[in-house]
Amino acid sequence: MANIRLHLRLIMCIFLLCTITFVFATNDTIFTKYKSQEFVTYGFIPVYSSLETANEVVDDLIDDFRGNPEILFEWALKGLGQQEDAKKNELMLYLKETTFDKMTGISRIMSDIAIADRIVGKDILIEGKVSKFKHSDGSLNVLVEIYNSNFFLKKAHGTFFVLPQKKGFLYVMRVNVTFSWFFNLFITQHKYSELIEWRIMGFLQNMKQETERRLTITTTNTK
Repeated sequence: MANIRLHLRLIMCIFLLCTITFVFATNDTIFTKYKSQEFVTYGFIPVYSSLETANEVVDDLIDDFRGNPEILFEWALKGLGQQEDAKKNELMLYLKETTFDKMTGISRIMSDIAIADRIVGKDILIEGKVSKFKHSDGSLNVLVEIYNSNFFLKKAHGTFFVLPQKKGFLYVMRVNVTFSWFFNLFITQHKYSELIEWRIMGFLQNMKQETERRLTITTTNTK
C-alpha cells in the first residue's frame, strides 16, 4: 500500500510539472512558494544531451551520495559551499561523518550547524533515503526523503526529475522544507533565497554542465 501511494504521488507530481514546464522550457528558472511554514522550491533548466547520458549522471549522483558525499563538491555541488559573500554563509552545515546501510538503503549524515560562523548545533543527524524511478518514455525521477526531525529540520523531501522535451530534456528540482521552530524564526523568505535557493539552481547548472560535457566526450570518441 505504501508503494502504491508513493507511485501515485510521483505520477501526480510529474503531471503537475508537465502542465507548467512549457513556460520554462527555454530558460533557467527557479521560484519558491511559502505556506504554513513550508518552503517549496521549483527549479527548471533545459539540457541538450541524451537521456542515456542523463541516466548515467543520475546514477553517479546517487552512488556518490551513498558512498562519499564529499566527492559531490567536485562536480554536482561544485562552488556551492562557503562563499566570499558573507550573506551566503550565515547558515552553514559542516559535514562530519556519513554512513550508508545497504540493507535498508538509508543514508545517515552527521553535521555541525553554524549561524554567522558560530556553531549552534553539534552532531546533528539527518537520515534519509534516495529512490530512483525510470519510466518507459525515458523520464526519470529521484525521490529524496528525510526520515527524522531534529534541531535543524522538522520535515523535508525533494524530487529530481528528468523530463524529455522535443529537443533535449529538462532537469527539474522540487524541494519541500519545513525548518524546526528555531530556524523557522531565523530563515525568512528573503534569507532562504540568499542561503538556499541559489544553491538549488547551482546544483541544476552543475548537473547540466556535467551531462552536456559527457555527451561531447562520447560524440568526439565515436567519430
